[in-house]
Amino acid sequence: MKKPGEVFADSSLYDPGIEAIVPRYDELHDAILNSPPQDRTEEIRVLELGAGTGELTAKLLTRFPESTVLAVDHSEGMLAEAERKLETFGDRADIVQGTFPDDYPTASDEFDLVITSLAVHHLPSAEKRTLFDSLADALVPGGWFVNGDVIRFDASHLETVSSAMIANWVRSKGWEEEEFMNRWQASDEFDDPDALTDQLLWLREVGFESVTSVWQYYNFAVYGARKPA
Repeated sequence: MKKPGEVFADSSLYDPGIEAIVPRYDELHDAILNSPPQDRTEEIRVLELGAGTGELTAKLLTRFPESTVLAVDHSEGMLAEAERKLETFGDRADIVQGTFPDDYPTASDEFDLVITSLAVHHLPSAEKRTLFDSLADALVPGGWFVNGDVIRFDASHLETVSSAMIANWVRSKGWEEEEFMNRWQASDEFDDPDALTDQLLWLREVGFESVTSVWQYYNFAVYGARKPA
């Protein structure tokens, strides 16, 4: 049975596929990794939810060479790719199978940083709020949560503009749109994006501060918040 995020039957196709469907994918990752206040020489404990094939995980472990990451995903295929990709980092990467917010996070005051990308939008609104509340508990005082994700526009014409932009992006990557969509296992049934303004409000409501939007390109955004010190 296909799960949220399993948009290709063959997980090895995910990395090139996601770069063809998500505009400025590397820029989105850079915005996530540039947002934490920690110095690159600091020893930080990171939780990554929806780690997928470990692409963002590898970038974080490289950029923060003293960091360790608990990388969580529910897909066996994705985790197999992540294990291969992250093998070079040894025990700095702990890869586990699980879901969120049901399985993770599990402890209080455990992580300096929580990151996630292109995953939280699979949760209904109520579960997003539950997740944000649990993350506020899981972070150490002063810790940060940073998410790069799909958002929803309340204005229908902007949703139409965003869809056209993505179609153009797919073509710019050398894919014929029909060929690409034939290989892409549509995951719309799992998608439930919310407006960025709503998510920022929910973060404030569960006790986060310094809630901010960091980066946005049409309906892709990076936002973050800090647990009070």
